[in-house]
Amino acid sequence: MAAIAQEKVIMQALLAGMVDGVLVVDLSGCIFMANRAAENLFLVREGSLVGKQLIYINENTKINEMIRRVLRTGKEVFAETVVRPSTKIFRVHVVAIKEDEDTVKGAMAVFHDVTDVRNFDQVRSEFVGNVSHELRTPLTSIKGFVETLLDGAMEDRVLCRRFLNIIDAETERLSRLIDDLLTLSSIESKECIIHPKPVCIIRSMRSVMNIFGPQISEKKLHVEFIYPPRGFLIFADENLLGQVLINLLDNAIKYTPGNGKIVIRCRKQDTRVFITFTDTGVGIPHESIPRVFERFYRVDKARSRDQGGTGLGLAIVKHIVESHGGDVFVESNIGKGSTFGVTFLTV
Repeated sequence: MAAIAQEKVIMQALLAGMVDGVLVVDLSGCIFMANRAAENLFLVREGSLVGKQLIYINENTKINEMIRRVLRTGKEVFAETVVRPSTKIFRVHVVAIKEDEDTVKGAMAVFHDVTDVRNFDQVRSEFVGNVSHELRTPLTSIKGFVETLLDGAMEDRVLCRRFLNIIDAETERLSRLIDDLLTLSSIESKECIIHPKPVCIIRSMRSVMNIFGPQISEKKLHVEFIYPPRGFLIFADENLLGQVLINLLDNAIKYTPGNGKIVIRCRKQDTRVFITFTDTGVGIPHESIPRVFERFYRVDKARSRDQGGTGLGLAIVKHIVESHGGDVFVESNIGKGSTFGVTFLTV
């Protein structure tokens, strides 16, 4: 008896230490053992699963059918399913508990959370599809114009020059896309080593504004930079900070019509510095706002491609800022413009 009691204590300790939910049922389908992870999964109080039929605890008929099948056949089964009331995906593994080779006495169900794995698979699949599409579009264009030139269009100097300019633009777009992909990959894989130091955000912003001087003049935009007279330092990698500011100002310039206005504001609040870019562009639909920092997401796909966007600029901004312990945010109203903002820690 002492040995049996000791085995029970060991079993309960093992179950209590498991991350996966575990349920053990008898031949009638009544639960006679459950660990804390299973109780958390079904959102019930400690000890309240024991003595109940699973069908009264959870309405997932798939799980109940799996348990009944194992009790009937003695053969183990696997399946992936969403276990309510959560929205998580679980790999459910049900095995028979046998007294001997042929006599089934009950069944044990193990619930392993595979939500992150499945979400990663979906993101990876979407990423591969998006990259393939983004690469195929300019390559198809380049191939078409090269074939046209080889078929005799080179004899027409005006047409030839026009086609070569298009090929050059598409090649440049491919180069930008590959550079952005390498940058994003480096940041996400932690291969990009961050070298934070005190940086003057005012000086960095002014340098970026000088870079975009020709684009600002070409569209006749009014760009205003508002900041405290004394200024302040932030703790950041200067090169990566420059990339954030370049991408945000480039985004504002692209989507602000000619003679529009862009206001850049820099302010300090507690231990953080807020940098915002407010434009007078077309704005972003409400349903698109949560997705604008996703890789390859475009509110207006045709317009973005026409302006040379890779669809990765804002995703790069998000990853760089978050790698510095900051946040990104966006506010927008259709027809009234948008405000993109980032935060960094002050020195």
